[in-house]
Amino acid sequence: MSGCSDQAYGDFGGGLVRACGGARIPLNGSFEITFRCNLRCVHCYIDDFSGRGELSTADVKRILSETADEGCLWMLLTGGEVLTRRDFPEIYLHAKRLGFLLTVFSNGTLWDERIADLMAEYPPFGIEFTLYGLSDETYLKTTGFPGRFTRVRRAIDLVLERRLPLSLKAVAMEPLAAEIAPMQALAASLGVRFRYDAMIQARLDGSMIPTAVRNDPERAVGYDAGDPARFADWAQFYRTYGRTARPSPFVMSCGAGINTFHVDPKGTLLACQSLPLNGYDLRRGSFRDGWYGIVGDLLRREASPANVCTGCELKGMCDRCPATATLETGSPDGWIPYYCEVTHRRAALLEESSGNADAAARYRAHAERVAGGWTPPGAILPRAVPSGAAAACGSGGCATGCGAPKTQEASASNLLQIEIPQRGSDVHPEVQR
Repeated sequence: MSGCSDQAYGDFGGGLVRACGGARIPLNGSFEITFRCNLRCVHCYIDDFSGRGELSTADVKRILSETADEGCLWMLLTGGEVLTRRDFPEIYLHAKRLGFLLTVFSNGTLWDERIADLMAEYPPFGIEFTLYGLSDETYLKTTGFPGRFTRVRRAIDLVLERRLPLSLKAVAMEPLAAEIAPMQALAASLGVRFRYDAMIQARLDGSMIPTAVRNDPERAVGYDAGDPARFADWAQFYRTYGRTARPSPFVMSCGAGINTFHVDPKGTLLACQSLPLNGYDLRRGSFRDGWYGIVGDLLRREASPANVCTGCELKGMCDRCPATATLETGSPDGWIPYYCEVTHRRAALLEESSGNADAAARYRAHAERVAGGWTPPGAILPRAVPSGAAAACGSGGCATGCGAPKTQEASASNLLQIEIPQRGSDVHPEVQR
């Protein structure tokens, strides 16, 4: 936002959420308009790039209009690769006319003067390109296609020539370990923001193939230690949320489904992009019905007794959540050793920097136990299944962690039929706040 400082904008966004007073208002949405993509990245969570069953242009526009009617302000258009849809300009212009603060995620390889000019005439709130290397050779290794970095570099120039709000980002996966720092340098030389994340989730069908390119936990935390700006951000976050999480009887502990939502390419409304629970079919009903119906019911779902993470004081900074747990264990109550180890190593690093040697030693000892194969008694663990096996049990999100592979038929039908344990008039603590 030109003429508006980051701090001022942050205050605006935070103030708006606080002004809602805990009410469930869908302020912030993401819309995955396609799973189609012209790349095949080694870390990708998408399991079907065919585009079968995707929403029509009319349905996408209708759903966008319905979200605007319910108060949505921020909207992200993402994929797949958004430009694989020929109707992207029509969808984009419709979203602009609705008044969204609009962000577009892209891999940058399909941008040309026509798309850049459209953005220049009707500027978005933000554009984010993901980098998968700094050379065509690296892109061949990470995306499976030659010549792609050359295309991305041209797209960056097209965007910057038009003074559009561009940011760059990357996945700090193992094949890119040596290129994250050079990427930061490139972004700095261009005068654009750069961010990266070392966390890689399982595929939507439950396959663990993407996790093969994860950094080991020590290297993942090593990015924090070796990057002063990143470390400062984590330190600030830790001061606010570290060791402050309170035990909760509910499976959900984040803001998903309170002020945020996601719509997938087939029109399923979800609380979170990666959480295949309590979906609502927007082809058959309205956004309002889904948002105030089954999607909201998810917030009342109680954690299973097997959920060993509900009482953890570090859960507020852990990437293990109901979504990642469901993808890797088949249950939103599952425990993931990788995230547990990373989180405790990170906490040890931050405590050590503050001179709290005892706390640092305690967290590091826990991380070493996890690294050595320790598991919490009674925890629902990641499955040991062949690559490409399905994600959740036949109930569409089993809370018992049975780990049974679901059939293709169950995947298609049971997502929308989740039974939510009720607890009288109790509501999620985030709603009460």
